[in-house]
Amino acid sequence: MPFGEGSVLARRYRLLSQVGRGGMGRVWRAHDDLLHREVAVKEVIFPPGLTDSDREVLVERTLREARSAARLSHPGIVTVHDVVEEDDRPWIVMELVRARSLQEVIDDDGRLPAVQVAEIGSQMLAALRVAHAAGVLHRDVKPANVLLDSSADGATRVVITDFGIARVAGDATLTQTGLVLGSPAYIAPERARGEGASPASDLWALGATLYAACEGRSPHDRVEAMAALAAVLHEQAPPPQYAGPLGPVLMGLLVKEPAERMTAEQAAADLARAARGEMPASGEPALSGPGSTVRVPHPTTPAEPAPRGEHATEHAFGAPAPGPGAVPGPAPVPGPGGKAANGRSKVWLIVVAAVLVVVAVAATAVLLTHRSAGDTTPPPTPTPTTTKPTAPTHTPTPTPGPTVPAGYHRSTGPAGSSIAVPAGWTRQARENSVLWKQPSTGAYIQVDAIPWGVSDPVEHWRVFEHEVQAKNVLPGFQEIRLSDRFPARGWSASDLEYTWNTRDHGTMRAIDRGFTANGRQYAILVAAPMGQWARYSTVLDGAFGSFQPATG
Repeated sequence: MPFGEGSVLARRYRLLSQVGRGGMGRVWRAHDDLLHREVAVKEVIFPPGLTDSDREVLVERTLREARSAARLSHPGIVTVHDVVEEDDRPWIVMELVRARSLQEVIDDDGRLPAVQVAEIGSQMLAALRVAHAAGVLHRDVKPANVLLDSSADGATRVVITDFGIARVAGDATLTQTGLVLGSPAYIAPERARGEGASPASDLWALGATLYAACEGRSPHDRVEAMAALAAVLHEQAPPPQYAGPLGPVLMGLLVKEPAERMTAEQAAADLARAARGEMPASGEPALSGPGSTVRVPHPTTPAEPAPRGEHATEHAFGAPAPGPGAVPGPAPVPGPGGKAANGRSKVWLIVVAAVLVVVAVAATAVLLTHRSAGDTTPPPTPTPTTTKPTAPTHTPTPTPGPTVPAGYHRSTGPAGSSIAVPAGWTRQARENSVLWKQPSTGAYIQVDAIPWGVSDPVEHWRVFEHEVQAKNVLPGFQEIRLSDRFPARGWSASDLEYTWNTRDHGTMRAIDRGFTANGRQYAILVAAPMGQWARYSTVLDGAFGSFQPATG
């Protein structure tokens, strides 16, 4: 029989209005006529094409796991009040949380500050650890299943919903069908391969969720579900650009092999540090956060490049680009008659087909509310450091126009700009930032078109120095000089010259030039190992002299 507004379940729960809908069900606001309170009711709708036996297994498993979830008691887990069966389907009665989901916050407000994301992650992880200790896996951790419940005193309660229906795919019978429930971009690689889920799978999804909160998109965001699954299986997540001290935690959680993935204990400690704005215990440099007015150079080297979306030629910073003639692209998918190296090609193809039909419910027990984001204030200006290296500085020779020196070629930069770079340097790009690297030495050129938050380039560099030193994102940072404003090809510019320490190339030295051209703020960075700095004077002149900003 059809159910709608006014329908009563189990002679007790009266459906009032639908508040959400997804591929696996609907969420209703309902009234508990027995206890006289409002609740949320999840109507589970099974995907088409299931056999009768599979449907029976799903019903049984859903009821069993929902009842297990009902025994969980934690402020970060939506309370399951009851599970009833009507029309041969399970209905899950839950606590009604009047809050926006993390996905709605991202969609409405954009990416979140890294420190706030770290606090959200700490609360989520605490809830997941309670569930895992009780033997309950979630299997569909994603921003749409995370509620941010703001109280009057300004505190935010982070609540994970949809416990109790996510763990319905572990039965041996279901494994034979290849049915995997979940959102493609948030399914852990081992689950996409058809392997069993584990607490580590939830941790991978936690990392992907926090990545989306920092970056505004999931690490393997694609338009098509099959493309997202292929990216999860075959591509490394691009290093986050806005995660600040949270960056190493995200990359540790997104490791493809479960045995090598960051543990819950490690993640809890590093999330707590990141929530305080401190670097994780690993001490690795991290990228600037979204609330920051500056960006930080990031010359470390991940294992492989990771194309993003439709921009198949753009790669994450620090990754080697394909050699001459190579075209980056996804790894081949075994055909129906083929067999993958791990013997799971058939399972994987069935999983892909299932996910194309079954995308886990995006609706949660949520009533839409709105709250305004707080203002961010840039940090105070520090006193410039007085201890400076004694190596001689290099003042680039002014160039009258955007010329291309011999041995260089013009390459596309961010936001429609271009610049001349030495032949043989590899290009890696991400949103509003492009880097060209000399693989043999670690020297690189980086161009950013990221708004500073201030109009004066000198003030911008002072804020940059403060953040770098306060967060220790460039270990051993030392200012060599900070110039006053000067005219550079008609633009008001300022140069910051400095050094910092790296693991792979020792002490690096850089000149970073900030300026505004055609109404857009740019920064051009040229960096090289300290011991080879003198060799790169022509690279400095070529980069600064050839740069062509966007025309409008």
